[in-house]
Amino acid sequence: MKKKSYEILFEDDEIIVVNKAPGIYTIEPRHKTDDTVLYDEIKKSLDELFIVHRLDKDTSGIIIFAKTAKSHKILSEQFQDNKIEKTYYAFVDGNLDLDDDVYLIDIPILVTPGRYKVQISDRGKPSQTKIRVVESYRNYTLIEAKLITGRTHQIRAHMQYLGYPLIVDKLYGHKKELYLSEIKRKYKHKGESPERPLIKRQTLHSRTLAFYHPATNEKMHFEAPLPKDLKALRNQLRKNS
Repeated sequence: MKKKSYEILFEDDEIIVVNKAPGIYTIEPRHKTDDTVLYDEIKKSLDELFIVHRLDKDTSGIIIFAKTAKSHKILSEQFQDNKIEKTYYAFVDGNLDLDDDVYLIDIPILVTPGRYKVQISDRGKPSQTKIRVVESYRNYTLIEAKLITGRTHQIRAHMQYLGYPLIVDKLYGHKKELYLSEIKRKYKHKGESPERPLIKRQTLHSRTLAFYHPATNEKMHFEAPLPKDLKALRNQLRKNS
């Protein structure tokens, strides 16, 4: 049974804004899959649908699609001109000690064709992320990351480079999953079955998206609350700090 892949936040004749669930592909991956694909699910009830940007499979949160070619062109230009404002919530490993309320990461990222993982390199394109601490826990931190540029895996690569990778990140972090026993002091597992992970997907959520409507030029702003799994993680981090 396929999981519910999205919740509609806004829709009109030009655009559709949705809150994507984790574990859902934005578009069909290169390899064959029976997993849910967000684009295909939304396209079922529409004549046309255009991809404006993407979220990684395991990243939850807000994403926008265009319903006409003209709106797609306008929104794509807004992305290229950095006129679209995007912020993410990221749970990272370690405790950040920032001198300023907002810290700018200005480190170039190199995307190599044929390679999924990006690199920090002087040969890369300029890449900027603004981060601020939202909450601090014992050994972990919740940050807000605002994208100034929009490179592939930008937040994940930048935080790894700083030494504070996402708590769970198979590609750029230290863990593929996180267990309550790693957070809770004097943890005692009940039952005979092995302990189940508290979370086993990258701890990243696309929280807000602001842009200009392609037809009316009205400034629009959307926000998606943390999904159930990241809420559970935050609650446990709060309780055990």
